[in-house]
Amino acid sequence: MKTIEEVLKKLDEIIIWAKENKSPVGYFACTYRIMTAQVLKGIQQKKFEDNLRMTQLDIAFAKRYLDAWDSYSKGQKCTNSWYLAFEATKNKDLLILQHIFLGMNAHINLDLGISAASIMPYRKINPLKKDFENINTVIASINQKVQDSLNKICYPIDLIDKISSGKDNAILDFAISKARETSWTTAVIASNTPNFLRESVIKIVDYATAKVSSQIISTKILTPTLLKELKKCENSDVVKNIEILASTKTI
Repeated sequence: MKTIEEVLKKLDEIIIWAKENKSPVGYFACTYRIMTAQVLKGIQQKKFEDNLRMTQLDIAFAKRYLDAWDSYSKGQKCTNSWYLAFEATKNKDLLILQHIFLGMNAHINLDLGISAASIMPYRKINPLKKDFENINTVIASINQKVQDSLNKICYPIDLIDKISSGKDNAILDFAISKARETSWTTAVIASNTPNFLRESVIKIVDYATAKVSSQIISTKILTPTLLKELKKCENSDVVKNIEILASTKTI
C-alpha cells in the first residue's frame, strides 16, 4: 500500500466481509475507517508538520491491523492482542462497545508506537512527537462520533452513565487517553532498540496489551446481570449495526 485511499479500500473490504458474514469484526473496522478518513482529511488540509511523513505513519499503522486480520483469517499466527480481539467476535455475549474497545486497545496500545518507530531513523523518534500527538487527537476525537452512532443502535449510553456513575468510561479512557500516553513511550523504547531486539520489545508490549484485552472481555465494571440487560437493549441485527457505524460522518 502506498496511499491512504488504498487503506480505506482495504477497510471497506473488511466491512463488506463482516456484513456478508454477520460478524462483529465490522464494528472496529468501521470505527477505524472513520479515524483513517479523518487523518486523510487532515493531511489534505496540511494540518501536520510533515504531511508526507504522516501519510507514511498512517499506512504503517494500518498495515499492522490489516496484516493481523489477514493472518488470522488464514489461520496463521498474529499478535496475541489481535488474536483475542478477533476471537472475541465469536462471543455473542459481548457488547458492541467491548468489540470496539478490543480493537482500539490492540491498535493503539501495541500498533501505534511500533509503527511510529518503524518509519523513523534509529534513535531519532523525537521529531515525530508533535505530529504523533496530532494523530492521537484524531483518534480521541472519534469517541463521541462512535457513541452517537451507538445511540442509533439503541445502545443506552445515557443509561449506563447513570447506573455506573460514569465508570463505564474507565475502559474507554484507558483504551484511548492513557493508551495515547503509553503508545509514545512504546515508540521511544522501540526506536532506541536495535533491530535484532525489536521483535522482543513487540512481544513484551503485546503481552501487556493482551492482558488489557482480557480485562475488556471479562469486565468487572458492570455485573454479569447488568451486561445481559444491556445486551438486550442492543439491536441484534449485526449487519444493520455495521451500516449505522459505517455511515458515521467525520467533521
